[in-house]
Amino acid sequence: MQTLLGIMQSVPQIEPITDDEFERKQMEWKNSIQGNLEGYDCQECLNRGYSFVGENVVRNCKCMEVRRSMNLIEKSGLKPLMKRYTFDKYITHEAWQQTVKESAQRFLKDPDACFFGIFGQTGSGKTHLCTAIASSYLNERIPVCYMLWCADSKKLKATVNDGELHDQEIKRLQNTDVLYIDDLFKCKYGSEPSDADVRLAFEIINTRYNAQLTTLISSEFTIDNLYGIDAAIAGRIREMCGSYLWNIKRSDSRNYRLKS
Repeated sequence: MQTLLGIMQSVPQIEPITDDEFERKQMEWKNSIQGNLEGYDCQECLNRGYSFVGENVVRNCKCMEVRRSMNLIEKSGLKPLMKRYTFDKYITHEAWQQTVKESAQRFLKDPDACFFGIFGQTGSGKTHLCTAIASSYLNERIPVCYMLWCADSKKLKATVNDGELHDQEIKRLQNTDVLYIDDLFKCKYGSEPSDADVRLAFEIINTRYNAQLTTLISSEFTIDNLYGIDAAIAGRIREMCGSYLWNIKRSDSRNYRLKS
């Protein structure tokens, strides 16, 4: 018959743990719980949207900004283009296309790069390349804000009398990690941008210029055209783009929508 001492010796001994160790293990367990947020697969928070950093203390995950960016992009209509406008699907029929494509890919890897600008001929792939860059940032969990100038500038100008809402929307564009301005200054066909358009563009671009925040810009205007509209805006774009500024010469032969 087994003695009481023998029974006690056969029971596994549990080492006591400190309060700090207990709290750490508790946080590890909480942070291992799978969440149910959709639209983006985050391996850091496991799609909960937050992580525990202390007893009953949570911190929002970086992916929440990415999810917000993706939601705004979906509402803007850019999301369907993100599947079509990838680097792999940018076909380079001519040498200049290969050069511009390589520049866009190099921009993503350049830690000192701030602005990427591509201007000129419609249908030449400007939106395609900027969208491919924006998608690459989102895939790296970097928030991107998409601004389609003709639609979003109109909405912003309409809120000018609502100071709080206007400031909130402007600050979002000024301070987001990555801003993509598509078709800068595109207005009604054949019309020039208004003074209100110029003031709005300067307010956004100047803040990002001063803070050296990543900004992608496409426009049917060339950089020389932009100097004619507002030299202060054009000068800041040229300076910050540096070698990542491209003017596509106007020519029907470079309008690939006419060939599809």
